[in-house]
Amino acid sequence: MTVTPTADKVIAWAAAGGGVEESLEPGESVVTSGARGHTGFVQTSSRLLGFSSGLRQWREISIGAEERIGRHQLLPFLILAHSNQQVYGFQETRGHWTTASLGPNETVSQLRGHGHVAVAITNERAMGFSTYTGGFFNIAWTPNERVLSVDGSQNGMVVRTSSRTVIFKSQSTGWTEVR
Repeated sequence: MTVTPTADKVIAWAAAGGGVEESLEPGESVVTSGARGHTGFVQTSSRLLGFSSGLRQWREISIGAEERIGRHQLLPFLILAHSNQQVYGFQETRGHWTTASLGPNETVSQLRGHGHVAVAITNERAMGFSTYTGGFFNIAWTPNERVLSVDGSQNGMVVRTSSRTVIFKSQSTGWTEVR
């Protein structure tokens, strides 16, 4: 799949069929765009757009006036992005955006993903997100706990900290501590 921005719209070109257009609002501009596997992504000045090849539809979520988008992770079946206020997840198979608010002093330090699963690492927690399950699944850090590494495979993300190792699997609804 390919995403093509133009002056007044963005077009998603899936492997089969014609392009699917999404019009831009007056004054709205494209900041970045991309495609990987079955998923298309566009960040504009006022919203995030996710494209589902399976559903052949664009889905949008508005960005708040005070929000500043940081990084994004584009995978074949999902998108993970963050702002200074929220973490955003898009499931290609459902064509659905999900958000999780950040705390007043919480900042995202890493976005990592592989296959069907991704994780946002903040100074307060890890937030697991999957193409199969709805929502974000959190595990809080203890006050002195530090993230040492984040690794993953098609269906799981492993986070090693200064005091434990935890795993989030693509079809689970929580984190498991590995002993």
